[in-house]
Amino acid sequence: MSGPTVLAAGTELSTAMNIGIYFAYLGGAFFLAVGIYLSVKRGRPSGLLLLCISAISFSWIEAPYDWATYANFPPAMPRMPEWWPLNKTYGGLPAPVPPGYIAYFILPTVIGAFLGRKLVARTGWRRPQTLLLVGLGVGIVWAIGFNCFFGPRAGVFYYGRVIEHLAVFEGTKYQYPLYDAVAMGVQVMVFAYLLGRTDAEGRTIVEAWADRRTSTPKKSWALSVGAFILIGHAVYFSVFAPHWITKEAGLVNVPVPGQLFDGVPNQPK
Repeated sequence: MSGPTVLAAGTELSTAMNIGIYFAYLGGAFFLAVGIYLSVKRGRPSGLLLLCISAISFSWIEAPYDWATYANFPPAMPRMPEWWPLNKTYGGLPAPVPPGYIAYFILPTVIGAFLGRKLVARTGWRRPQTLLLVGLGVGIVWAIGFNCFFGPRAGVFYYGRVIEHLAVFEGTKYQYPLYDAVAMGVQVMVFAYLLGRTDAEGRTIVEAWADRRTSTPKKSWALSVGAFILIGHAVYFSVFAPHWITKEAGLVNVPVPGQLFDGVPNQPK
C-alpha cells in the first residue's frame, strides 16, 4: 500500500522561511525602536509604540487562530515552548510569531494611516471614515499578498482546510481562506484609525481620553497602554470568533489533497 502524497518538504529552513523569520525579528525591532524614539522625542508614549505593545500583547491568540484555520507550518520552523498560552498551533506556535506580530500588523497600519491622512488632506474627506476605509483596504491587500501568495507559494505555511466557496485555489495546497483577509482588514482598519486620528497636540484619541481621566502624566500613560492592549484584544477576539465557530460547527470542509510536510501529518479535523 502506498503512503500519503507529500505536497512539500519541510526538513530544513528554506530561503523563504529565513526571510519570514528575519522580517519578524528585524521588522519588529525596527518599529519598536522607532516607537521608542518618537516617545522620547515627545516626552510620552507615541501612538506607534502603543500599537507595538498592543500587537505583541495579543500575539498569544495566534495559536488558537492557527488551530481554527488549520494552519500548518514546516517542522523545521523553530517553535515556542509548551508553556505558551493556549499553544494549539499544530506542532507548536512558531517562535518568530510574537515579535513578528509587531511587523505584521504595524507595517500595513502605518501605510493605511499615511494614505488615509494624505487623502484627507487632498480631498477634504472626513478623517474618521477615510482612515477606516483605507485601513480596511490596506489590511485586506496586505493579508492576500502575505498569506495567500508569499506564505503558501514559498512553503512557509499552508491552510490544511478551508470553507467551501469562501476561499481561492480550493482543493490545492495553495488554498487560502478569504475570510482571513477580512479579519486582517478589520484589525488594520482599527489600528490605522487609532494611529491616524490625532489632535493638534499629536495625541491619539485614546491618549486624549486618558489625559482627561487622570491627574498625572504617568497615570495617563499607564491608562493609554492598558486601553490599547484592551482594544487590540477586543478586535482580535471579534475576528477570531467566527473562525472558532465555523471550525466547531464542522464547516471548514475542503482539505488539501495530501500530506503537506514529509514526516508530519496535517492538522487533524
